[in-house]
Amino acid sequence: MVVIAGSRHQSVSAPVPPGLDPDRVPQVLRVVLVRHAGAAPPGAGVAADQPLTADGMAQADRLRWLNLFDLATGFYAGPEARMVGTLAPGATSRGREVVPMAALAETAAGGWLPDDRFAEVIGRYFAHPDIVPAPGWEAGSVAAHRFGAQLEALRASHPPHVNRDRAVPGVVVVSTGGRVAIAWLAFCLGWSGADAKRAWRRLRNPDIAVIDLPKGEAARLVIPFGTLET
Repeated sequence: MVVIAGSRHQSVSAPVPPGLDPDRVPQVLRVVLVRHAGAAPPGAGVAADQPLTADGMAQADRLRWLNLFDLATGFYAGPEARMVGTLAPGATSRGREVVPMAALAETAAGGWLPDDRFAEVIGRYFAHPDIVPAPGWEAGSVAAHRFGAQLEALRASHPPHVNRDRAVPGVVVVSTGGRVAIAWLAFCLGWSGADAKRAWRRLRNPDIAVIDLPKGEAARLVIPFGTLET
């Protein structure tokens, strides 16, 4: 057993077939990144952690048919109910459980803000990721680092699957919020603040991107958000 961030998951490593040099196996973790399904909107006096709406639950149920989930050896989510609920049907139908992890949570936002004020703050969040954009908020670079560090920690539990002379990346499905997802992608892919803000504005509920993380190399965006029908 391998312990990561207080949660237990089994290692799925398999012996390398005879004749294949282990040092030549590409160490790639594939992340199926899921922006959560529809949840109750924020508002004054409304708790930030809202469950999925009826439409959101229907969206989550449709996600379980995605072939992208079939090769996953782990399903992880931020601890928020809407994130766990988004992956629950897909994980359950494959005999797995969603593991909630605090490090995969949405960016702290300091409570509800009216639309005009929120627009100002989210602009600063992406344009100046090293600066706290408003009281109670988490800087974008901080959010990206703790999210990325948790994904890197998952790598050991989800190694590539080696079949004779071929290696398929280890695959994990991760559900989180839009702000931290885009902050992490911007960090990995070198997006400008303007690029990140545009990507965030185009996000849907739910939405899916696929990113390959080769060990020691730059991340590769395989499928951008907004490409797959959800």
